[in-house]
Amino acid sequence: MTSSTSSSSPPDDEFPQTVEQARVDIELTRQELGETLRELMTRLNVGERAKERFHDRSQVVLRTLRANPVAVAAGGAALSALFGGLLTWRLKR
Repeated sequence: MTSSTSSSSPPDDEFPQTVEQARVDIELTRQELGETLRELMTRLNVGERAKERFHDRSQVVLRTLRANPVAVAAGGAALSALFGGLLTWRLKR
Protein backbone atom coordinates (compact mmCIF):
# COMPACT_ATOMS: atom_id res chain seq x y z
CA MET A 1 0.00 0.00 0.00
CA THR A 2 1.13 3.48 -0.73
CA SER A 3 1.01 6.22 1.81
CA SER A 4 -1.21 9.24 1.06
CA THR A 5 1.66 11.62 1.86
CA SER A 6 4.37 11.91 -0.70
CA SER A 7 7.61 13.81 -0.33
CA SER A 8 7.90 14.50 -4.07
CA SER A 9 4.79 16.74 -4.39
CA PRO A 10 3.42 18.18 -1.16
CA PRO A 11 -0.23 19.24 -1.12
CA ASP A 12 -1.05 22.96 -1.32
CA ASP A 13 -2.42 23.11 2.22
CA GLU A 14 0.66 21.56 3.83
CA PHE A 15 2.42 23.58 6.51
CA PRO A 16 5.32 25.69 5.10
CA GLN A 17 8.71 24.07 5.52
CA THR A 18 10.92 27.15 5.25
CA VAL A 19 10.74 30.73 6.46
CA GLU A 20 10.38 31.96 2.89
CA GLN A 21 7.46 29.59 2.25
CA ALA A 22 5.84 30.86 5.45
CA ARG A 23 6.27 34.49 4.35
CA VAL A 24 4.76 33.76 0.95
CA ASP A 25 1.92 31.86 2.60
CA ILE A 26 1.25 34.75 4.98
CA GLU A 27 1.27 37.30 2.17
CA LEU A 28 -1.12 35.23 0.06
CA THR A 29 -3.42 34.80 3.04
CA ARG A 30 -3.38 38.57 3.67
CA GLN A 31 -4.27 39.25 0.05
CA GLU A 32 -7.13 36.73 0.12
CA LEU A 33 -8.45 38.16 3.40
CA GLY A 34 -8.26 41.69 2.00
CA GLU A 35 -10.19 40.69 -1.12
CA THR A 36 -12.78 38.89 0.98
CA LEU A 37 -13.16 41.89 3.28
CA ARG A 38 -13.59 44.28 0.34
CA GLU A 39 -16.23 41.98 -1.18
CA LEU A 40 -18.11 41.74 2.12
CA MET A 41 -18.00 45.50 2.63
CA THR A 42 -19.35 46.04 -0.87
CA ARG A 43 -22.17 43.56 -0.35
CA LEU A 44 -23.08 44.95 3.06
CA ASN A 45 -23.05 48.61 2.00
CA VAL A 46 -26.63 48.70 0.74
CA GLY A 47 -26.76 52.50 0.56
CA GLU A 48 -23.72 52.72 -1.68
CA ARG A 49 -25.01 49.91 -3.91
CA ALA A 50 -28.35 51.71 -4.23
CA LYS A 51 -26.55 54.93 -5.22
CA GLU A 52 -24.50 53.05 -7.82
CA ARG A 53 -27.60 51.35 -9.23
CA PHE A 54 -29.45 54.70 -9.37
CA HIS A 55 -26.47 56.31 -11.12
CA ASP A 56 -26.21 53.47 -13.65
CA ARG A 57 -29.92 53.58 -14.46
CA SER A 58 -29.99 57.36 -14.68
CA GLN A 59 -27.16 57.18 -17.20
CA VAL A 60 -29.25 54.77 -19.30
CA VAL A 61 -32.21 57.15 -19.13
CA LEU A 62 -30.03 60.11 -20.11
CA ARG A 63 -28.58 58.22 -23.08
CA THR A 64 -32.11 57.30 -24.18
CA LEU A 65 -33.28 60.90 -23.83
CA ARG A 66 -30.35 62.17 -25.87
CA ALA A 67 -30.80 59.51 -28.54
CA ASN A 68 -34.57 60.13 -28.97
CA PRO A 69 -35.37 63.79 -28.21
CA VAL A 70 -38.46 63.94 -30.45
CA ALA A 71 -40.00 60.80 -28.94
CA VAL A 72 -39.26 62.09 -25.44
CA ALA A 73 -40.86 65.46 -26.20
CA ALA A 74 -43.93 63.74 -27.68
CA GLY A 75 -44.19 61.49 -24.63
CA GLY A 76 -43.85 64.45 -22.30
CA ALA A 77 -46.56 66.35 -24.20
CA ALA A 78 -48.86 63.31 -24.03
CA LEU A 79 -48.30 62.95 -20.29
CA SER A 80 -48.93 66.66 -19.75
CA ALA A 81 -52.16 66.49 -21.73
CA LEU A 82 -53.25 63.40 -19.80
CA PHE A 83 -52.44 65.01 -16.44
CA GLY A 84 -54.17 68.25 -17.46
CA GLY A 85 -57.25 66.32 -18.61
CA LEU A 86 -57.41 64.31 -15.39
CA LEU A 87 -57.00 67.45 -13.30
CA THR A 88 -59.75 69.26 -15.25
CA TRP A 89 -62.06 66.25 -15.00
CA ARG A 90 -61.42 65.97 -11.25
CA LEU A 91 -62.07 69.67 -10.62
CA LYS A 92 -65.38 69.58 -12.55
CA ARG A 93 -66.74 66.70 -10.45
